[in-house]
Amino acid sequence: MNFLHLKYFLMVAEELNITRAAERLYISQQSLSSHISNMERELNVKLFTRSPKLALTYAGDQLVQTATQIIDLYSQYLSKVGDINRHYLGVLRVGISHTCGLALLPDILPRFREEFPMVDFSLYEGNSNQLEDELSHGRVDLVICFQPIMLDGVETVSLTQQRLMMVVPKAFTNQLFGAQADVVREQFSNGADIGAFQSMPFVLIKRGNRTRSIVDQYFSRYYFKPKLILETENTVTTLAMAQAGVGITICPELFLRAIPAASASSAGVDFFPLTDPSTFSCLIAGYRLDRPLSHFGERFIAIAQQATAND
Repeated sequence: MNFLHLKYFLMVAEELNITRAAERLYISQQSLSSHISNMERELNVKLFTRSPKLALTYAGDQLVQTATQIIDLYSQYLSKVGDINRHYLGVLRVGISHTCGLALLPDILPRFREEFPMVDFSLYEGNSNQLEDELSHGRVDLVICFQPIMLDGVETVSLTQQRLMMVVPKAFTNQLFGAQADVVREQFSNGADIGAFQSMPFVLIKRGNRTRSIVDQYFSRYYFKPKLILETENTVTTLAMAQAGVGITICPELFLRAIPAASASSAGVDFFPLTDPSTFSCLIAGYRLDRPLSHFGERFIAIAQQATAND
């Protein structure tokens, strides 16, 4: 049994479906099934029950924990040896939200890959709670998210201070203010009056998201009840809806990098900042104090700082 077998086993344990696991591993179902059968013969235990559907046995469940620890320790070892020899071998596992990754990684990854071509880069995308869970269990080496991190024992590095922006279809601004629309645009470019948009529909990220919590608190502070017509898990969807003239959305300024291109029929959007101090938040990189970062992990954070320096 080797590291490859353990990785194959963990993928099957995660998917509990040979077909999906094989697709993710880019191998045939037959080959993957053979690997699992060989492991079971070598260990002399059944790792999965196969009827009525694939499920972990007690022995399989125990191997998930053990295999995860073995691969994690091996990854740490490669990072340490790579740092000592300056070969920089190993794996960097980063957790980040989908929209934040879309906004930042195109700037960060090419530079990182150029500097560390021998380092494997692994990406996990999820919301703030999911990222903290991955970090706490050692499944990622660092996360990039907005403060605060609720997890104890985490070192954080500030990347950039972010304000929230209202993304308003231009048609809404024109409809509300008529001939004065351009004057209002100039005025609101330094800070929006949320009350002026009371009658307009909103499209927001779902509750449970950290940004949504800040937005809801802001609404409450100003006694503003949005005309909410759609909630979604994905900020890019809210930006696309604003671009299509469906509704107003609110997101961190950084995420405007991910706004979809305007269609031929779109009149575009206005960007109005919220200036209340409660709507400002800090984008950070965080890693566990009991798992010091490799040199290339530290460089990843430094490159991220450079990529966000102008935001």
